[in-house]
Amino acid sequence: MVTAAVTSDGEFFDRRHAGSDGVSSRQLPWVRQGARQDDLGYLTPGEAERYLRLQRQLARTQKGSKRRKTVVAAISEIMRRVRWRRADFNAQAAHRLTRVYGHVVIEDLNTKGMSAAVKPKPDPDQPGRFLRNGAAAKSGLNKAILDKGWYGLEVALRSKARYTGSVIHKINPAYTSQTCPEPACGKVDEKSRKSQAIFSCTSCGHTEHADIVGAKNIKTKGQAAGLVVSGRGDPPGSAKRQAPRSTARAAQAARAAA
Repeated sequence: MVTAAVTSDGEFFDRRHAGSDGVSSRQLPWVRQGARQDDLGYLTPGEAERYLRLQRQLARTQKGSKRRKTVVAAISEIMRRVRWRRADFNAQAAHRLTRVYGHVVIEDLNTKGMSAAVKPKPDPDQPGRFLRNGAAAKSGLNKAILDKGWYGLEVALRSKARYTGSVIHKINPAYTSQTCPEPACGKVDEKSRKSQAIFSCTSCGHTEHADIVGAKNIKTKGQAAGLVVSGRGDPPGSAKRQAPRSTARAAQAARAAA
């Protein structure tokens, strides 16, 4: 789970590989991954080490003890910083997207179902024992999904859209990562998805980053759903042509300058 969001024109939004001057980057994630440290989410390296130490201390404390309450409070403080950073990233990403685009199409994701735990598999030959079911790997995937905060990004987009007039449209993402985005092709084949990052159409040979392919198909489905015109008259999928509506603070500053 490398990026939080991708636009159809190849702009990747994620806190860990964003540019120094914003929350997004047009450089492909796999180019920048070599210089990155381990995926720590919204934790700093120092906080990640401290969080691990606190978890070990928590395992050695007794329930109801004063020491346990102290350790839990320290862990809660680290998680509070993580929540603030995630909310700040979502707010900045939503601000940029709604100021640039009049029509924002996002995936209608069932995050609760995607992050559900794997059901245990009883061993028929040994009652009381269980077979391997990939629960450890699924647990890591669930944490990565929840760490991205997709619902928080959707809430931030709808909040910012009230001021910019953008339209937020949710689309069923089924097969968008397996469909060739070329208008002359459009073949749907799961074999075209070579890996998490590479899409290569088995019919026409079109090759592109898989996340960009999915974003293009989401945009196409959003436009095919019907003509959507925002409150400021922007056509669907186009860049904003009008200046963003001034906020109360900007208006107050303009009056003070006059």
